[in-house]
Amino acid sequence: MKKLLFLCAALAFGAEAWAQKADTLTFHNDYYRSKREVEEIVPVTRRNIIMLGNSLTERGFWSEYFQDQRVLNRGIGGDCISGMINRLPPIVEGQPRAIFVMGGVNDLLFSKISFEKLVSQYERLLDYIVAHSPRTKVYVQSPLPVNEAMNEKLLKGQNPRLAEYGKQLRAMAERRGLVYIDIWSAMQRDGSLPAEYTSDGIHLTGAGYKVWIEQIAPYMK
Repeated sequence: MKKLLFLCAALAFGAEAWAQKADTLTFHNDYYRSKREVEEIVPVTRRNIIMLGNSLTERGFWSEYFQDQRVLNRGIGGDCISGMINRLPPIVEGQPRAIFVMGGVNDLLFSKISFEKLVSQYERLLDYIVAHSPRTKVYVQSPLPVNEAMNEKLLKGQNPRLAEYGKQLRAMAERRGLVYIDIWSAMQRDGSLPAEYTSDGIHLTGAGYKVWIEQIAPYMK
């Protein structure tokens, strides 16, 4: 059963990313390229709110959760911070009202990147938004906990690292005068992702998304 869970997680995030384990992460495969093309068919406008992230964002039905807010989903499974930077030009060209960023977990799970380097990449992402769409409101979302017991081979020992990453993101957001949305605290139980919130230790069930929705709802108005 654990082998099956590990295989599912590897497929979800991408075998290429899993194999890389370099000091930084890049990720591209046919799904990634085609998903990006499909998303970019719909142009971003000033009336839109953008959900930018990886598979956790991609799997959310944001336009249905917030039906009166013109939300566009720009999550792609397997994506990393450098990939999100590369996807920014057509997003910021439309000068969206807001961008909710959720990223960095794949970088930590599938590379040897340091916190310092990862936060530096995150700052580059934010700098790009500020430079090209200065009126866009940016929300930094915390990482989510994982359930290590559901996939020990991939996830064992990851929650302390993810928690530390969250602390560094919070400090970065405060330094830059940005809103940091602490989803972690609302979702964790004893420092872990509860089983009812996840199907594989990482990805969320409906109950998990409900917690996420509740935390960002005040900022959607």
